[in-house]
Amino acid sequence: MSTFNPNQPKPASKSLIPDSLKTVLIFVLLLMVGYLFIDGIRTKRANQAEMAKMASQIESLESSDQLREAALTNQLSSLKNDLEGAHKAVGSTKAELKKTAQQIQEEGRRTRNELAEALASKADSSQVEAQVMAARTEAERKIVQVTDEVGGVKTEVVSVKNELDNTRRDLEGTQRQLLDVRDSLSEAVAKNSSELAQLRLKGERDYFEFTLPKKKQQIKVEDIRLVLTKTNPKKGKFNIKVLVDDNQLEKKDKLINEPIQFLVGQNRVRYEIVINWVQKDKAGGYLSIPKDRTLSAERSAIAPQ
Repeated sequence: MSTFNPNQPKPASKSLIPDSLKTVLIFVLLLMVGYLFIDGIRTKRANQAEMAKMASQIESLESSDQLREAALTNQLSSLKNDLEGAHKAVGSTKAELKKTAQQIQEEGRRTRNELAEALASKADSSQVEAQVMAARTEAERKIVQVTDEVGGVKTEVVSVKNELDNTRRDLEGTQRQLLDVRDSLSEAVAKNSSELAQLRLKGERDYFEFTLPKKKQQIKVEDIRLVLTKTNPKKGKFNIKVLVDDNQLEKKDKLINEPIQFLVGQNRVRYEIVINWVQKDKAGGYLSIPKDRTLSAERSAIAPQ
């Protein structure tokens, strides 16, 4: 028979919910609490963003209202200025109309005065006619005088024209003479050695060929001396000095085959130099002297050419 002991512990009672299920429930509860917490944060942030957007829109509306108010103020100020300008223009137009009316009145008074003076001076019309007749007579006299002077000028013009015709005929004759002289000189000028040989055959003059260096050096040719100072082969020109009878004759810008004549000695015998070719540093030609210097003397000549 068993004996009851009050101090003996009671056997533990078993729970209706298993421990594993409790763990699952606790985990689910934690997940739900976490989700609610995160969702609350997201909702709060969304509300804050919406409120910030609404605040920005409110500020934009306030700024737009301020701009619109400023534009209306400027338009009102511009209209006010236009009205003031219109008032001034109207005042100026009134002043101009008043001034124009005064000018018209003044012009009317002046016209009436002039008309009165014209009517008053009509009685002196006979004196005016006499003055007109005198002026007409003086004008006719001056016309006759000018006509006479024009006639005299015409006569002088005819005389001058006749003199010009005579001068022209004289010039034509002189030109023909110059052409004849040029032709004769051309025939007496040798341009090369063969032509110089033909001139020698005539027996009228002696010919001495020479070559001149461009060194400003004197070259003796018979009884004269020559100095070549400048050459221009492209243009066929040269400068030369002729030393004769203690005189120095300078010939500038001469052309090849152009005869250079001068008188030599007391009997004034005519010498002639012809340069046939020109190079950069030298030139060549001939000297022509009459064979009979006594018959060729030109004692009446005054100065060398």
